[in-house]
Amino acid sequence: MSYMKENCWQFKRCGREPGGHNVKSHDVCPAAANEKTDGVNNGDNGGRNCWTMAGSFSGKNTCTAYGNLISCMFCDFFKKVEKEEGSSFILSRALL
Repeated sequence: MSYMKENCWQFKRCGREPGGHNVKSHDVCPAAANEKTDGVNNGDNGGRNCWTMAGSFSGKNTCTAYGNLISCMFCDFFKKVEKEEGSSFILSRALL
């Protein structure tokens, strides 16, 4: 399903979405491939809850903050989703 809100791979322009320019060198991002969380925070797959997945891609680096949510809270995309979703924002890794 396709949602109207921007997903992490669109915001960060990482190229790790299916068919993206960095898939050959870095594989498809776990956030882009995770159908289990499709729709969470109004995102496609895990596109608006990437902080719950190890190995997601943030700019030039693979995110290693999984298990350290405090690091993710400083991310510009995390802040954007939190603001856009307001009281409906879903934070938890328990989704997985």
